[in-house]
Amino acid sequence: MRSIRSFLNTDTPALAKIWNSHHQSVQSLAACPVSVWDSCILSKPFFRADELCVAIDDLGHLVGFVHFGFIGDPSLQTISQSDAAIHKICIVPGPGEDQVASELIAHALDQLQRRGAISARAIGAGDRSAYYLGIGDGDNLMGVLAKDTKTQRWLTAAGFAPVRPTECWELELLSFRPPMDRLQIQARRTCTIGRMLDEDYEHWWTSTVLGHCEQIRFHLMLRNPASLSGLLTCWFPEPSLVGVDSSIVRILLPDAPESEESREQFVYLVAESLRQLQQDRKRLVRAVVSADQQQSITLLQRLGFRSVEHGLLFEKRFS
Repeated sequence: MRSIRSFLNTDTPALAKIWNSHHQSVQSLAACPVSVWDSCILSKPFFRADELCVAIDDLGHLVGFVHFGFIGDPSLQTISQSDAAIHKICIVPGPGEDQVASELIAHALDQLQRRGAISARAIGAGDRSAYYLGIGDGDNLMGVLAKDTKTQRWLTAAGFAPVRPTECWELELLSFRPPMDRLQIQARRTCTIGRMLDEDYEHWWTSTVLGHCEQIRFHLMLRNPASLSGLLTCWFPEPSLVGVDSSIVRILLPDAPESEESREQFVYLVAESLRQLQQDRKRLVRAVVSADQQQSITLLQRLGFRSVEHGLLFEKRFS
């Protein structure tokens, strides 16, 4: 007979094995070795052992885990008191995997309701995600990958429904060339680009969520009158982390400006940022957007990005 209990410090090697076997069964290359668990997940100041629960079979073997909890509030400055997420669920493949998943998800949802949650997203919560950024599938910003029909089945059976289609776009920096036309030449004449390392101290939530990463901010400055016109945030895992590829940079795209002149200046900001990342010998740049953000998709296509993966963000609202 199976049982469910909270995480213990001795569980980490078993969690890494469960992660590997689950992701291999859904043709995913995402990896989370023991060192990454310790450095990037268990060390978060908001981590709670009772939000990471494991399923144990009658022989005492760990056969799955679910990680759940509250997410960032819309301002990304603190933890929400009402919005939660299933951060991750991994099950050892086998004949009883659907039942194990059902029991773990039911346990997570019951605990979240008891703590006052009014909704739960899965997997992760898009740009409000709390864990596995740069580690899980789609950097844990895409929800469930389209090819992962197994996890989609588990969530649907638990009452989750897809609420937002997502898309991952990638650019190989080795072949990147900034666009050069009349409008971009004009943007270069009227703007300059600034760069600074950013620990984001003013936003506690962001700085802790990305505590295992390095952040860079690129600023778009207008020459006349001198003013800040745009901002692009990039992040990548710290090079010292073993088991995570620090050559992949993630960019967080804000909504594109309305006017044509402002859009061209924003294109210049992104293009110049990519050029500087290229000089830093970064290998790949990745952006996750909603499939209905047509202006962002048009910008990515113009810069040479290609679509590599689709996903679905699921949600369940509690009555």
